Amino acid sequence: MFKFKKPNQHGVWSMIVVPIAFGIAASGFTFLHILLYIGVLAAYFMSDQVFFYLKKRKKDIGYIYTASIFALIVLISFIPIVLYRNDTLWIFLLMLPLSFINAYFAKKKNERAFTNDLIAVIIFCLFGIISTLLNTAISNIQTWLPVFIISFMYFFGTILYVKTMIREKKSTKYKWSSWIYHLCIVIVGFVISPLVMVMYIPSLIRSIVLYGKKIKIMHVGLIEIANSVFVLVVGSMYLH
Repeated sequence: MFKFKKPNQHGVWSMIVVPIAFGIAASGFTFLHILLYIGVLAAYFMSDQVFFYLKKRKKDIGYIYTASIFALIVLISFIPIVLYRNDTLWIFLLMLPLSFINAYFAKKKNERAFTNDLIAVIIFCLFGIISTLLNTAISNIQTWLPVFIISFMYFFGTILYVKTMIREKKSTKYKWSSWIYHLCIVIVGFVISPLVMVMYIPSLIRSIVLYGKKIKIMHVGLIEIANSVFVLVVGSMYLH
């Protein structure tokens, strides 16, 4: 019997949307971007079922059956992309060992580990590169590298911010790491472009102003969704 574990990682949705959208802004839209979004969404659901299966003491094969359906959707979505743009194969292959690291943390029931979050961010940002490569060559580094960099800079900051708001709210190490990092990306953003600087300013403000406040987890998520929309709009203006 098929079993489905409902995803509870709300921050993942922005990581699915933003990097790929940045790639579209940088190099243009093609119908393959629809397949890419479908494939990434299916890959997330697939991995969520597998990871849930791995960390449960009492194994239920139904989650693996469900994961296999999503795996089929992943293949149907990604194979045309690889056939159309062979360069993307290397990016997909790079994701495999990274995904195994995520699986290891799931097996150890330590999915909230900083390293695990970092690996997940890298994987989703790599999809931004694939999105860009659908309309440009891998040799065109000046087009796809900014997509990866500005995506990673934002989501890495989100890791630190969410830690300070939920699981590490009393940690001075995370507090200062978050504040200093967000200040740094605003400065680096100014060096890259005033638009990039503006893109990161709300992230800096929320990391400082909201720290220590008693905010429900759902509200933390809603605030971050609004911030992600802002990042998406301004970042797309820069990349376009």
